[in-house]
Amino acid sequence: MTIRVLMLVYRRPDLSPQQFRKHYEEVHMPLTREVAGDTFPLTHIRRYIPRSTTPKNHSTDKDPYLAVVAGGNPFDVEVDCVTELIFRDREHLRSYFEMPHAPGAAGKLEEEAKNFAVKYPTIIIEDCMETTPTPKL
Repeated sequence: MTIRVLMLVYRRPDLSPQQFRKHYEEVHMPLTREVAGDTFPLTHIRRYIPRSTTPKNHSTDKDPYLAVVAGGNPFDVEVDCVTELIFRDREHLRSYFEMPHAPGAAGKLEEEAKNFAVKYPTIIIEDCMETTPTPKL
C-alpha cells in the first residue's frame, strides 16, 4: 500500500518566491536525488503557491509577496510550497526519512534545506476522500 506524505515548505523571508523556487529546483532537488539513491520516493511533486512577483509595501511584518488566493486574505497564506511524496510502503518511507540524519553525505541534505526554507512540517496522509459531481442522467 502506498503512503503519501505532505511537506508544507516555508520560504526564508530574505528570499523572493523566485529565488526560493530556483534554489529548491536547481540545488536542493538534485542533492536530494543524489543523497536519497534507492530511497527516493516514487514521486516527489512540488506545488508552488502563486505569489506577486514584486514586493508590496505594507506596514506589517507579513510577507511582502502576497499569495494569489481564490478567497480569503492573502496575508494568511504563509506556506510557499506543498510537496507531496509517495512511497511504496512504510519501510520505504522510514528509510527515506532516516536518510537525511545519517552520517556522511546524507547529513548535508538537512543542512542544505536551511538555505531556502525556515521550516517544513511533514504530515503522513492516510485517508484521502474525494467528492466528484453527481452524474446527470
